[in-house]
Amino acid sequence: MNKKTSNLIEHYIVSTDDPQLKLYVRERTPTDISADACDKAIIFIHGATLDSGMYDLPVAGYSWLQAAAGQGMAAYAMDVRGYGNSTRPPSMASPAGDNLPYARATDAVKDIGDVVNFVRARTGRDKVILVGGSWGSITAGAYTSKNNDKIEKLVLYAPVFSDRNPGWLKAVSDPDDPTRFNFALGAYRRETAAGVRNRWDAEIVPEDKHRWREDHMLETLVQQQLDKDPESFNQTPPDFRVPNGVLMDVFEIFSERPLYNPSLIQVPTMLVRGADDPESTHRDATGLFEMLGSQIKRYVVIGNGSHFLFCEKNGFQAIREVLNFVQEEF
Repeated sequence: MNKKTSNLIEHYIVSTDDPQLKLYVRERTPTDISADACDKAIIFIHGATLDSGMYDLPVAGYSWLQAAAGQGMAAYAMDVRGYGNSTRPPSMASPAGDNLPYARATDAVKDIGDVVNFVRARTGRDKVILVGGSWGSITAGAYTSKNNDKIEKLVLYAPVFSDRNPGWLKAVSDPDDPTRFNFALGAYRRETAAGVRNRWDAEIVPEDKHRWREDHMLETLVQQQLDKDPESFNQTPPDFRVPNGVLMDVFEIFSERPLYNPSLIQVPTMLVRGADDPESTHRDATGLFEMLGSQIKRYVVIGNGSHFLFCEKNGFQAIREVLNFVQEEF
């Protein structure tokens, strides 16, 4: 999508919530332009399974950070605690069932706050733009609802909010009592290439996969995750660890118990989702849209796109819509 090059700098910032915890922040700026000389600062927040690398895939046209930097912005993507290059706790080095689920939305909101303050200080900007995808739409929305003074604009990509989802509820509920969360799932889970493929394949037209994604994108996406987990290649097949705190959040939101109040969001906000996304549904998105307190708000639907739209062939449309929105003057 964007052929301009960018500088890449990797940061590790200390969490104010836990001094033993370091948060990974990836920064891209236009070549030969420092972060404090950029027109805007934008931070991308990942979802439940894939870390910040989802926004900076090493394939031409698929990096949201490269596209943002190509338009003169200082672009950042962060790893929430327990994900990617951020600190993993001791509970994620023990058998999963020995500990409770790690890293809930409330923890992620604290991490977002630390990264927002870091980016504001580094760029000299009072306000930054937040883009949160999937579970990241919850954490970004929750943060913004209490920190409108630090946010210029908000984008909720593949948003999930409060729509009943029987499939997910069955997966995370106690088999002996469906009204309760299944704590036996433990602190974390292990994801494999086959697991990611099966989930993705279930969301796109089976006989038409080549029109939805390029053949190498699944391998690229998974390899990026495996490379960040030092235990990944000790397993057969290789896998990467993912915190399970999000599953407790999933249990709540898909039981129609939202985790934040969108009426408290006052900044310009855009919702964008793929039309075929079975997790970020039209009903959920329209309900969220109506509840937003923003005077300026927009809802965009991209045809022929799943929950993995960010790395599908039509993902360029989502990137374009997001960057057009954040560059507009209101």
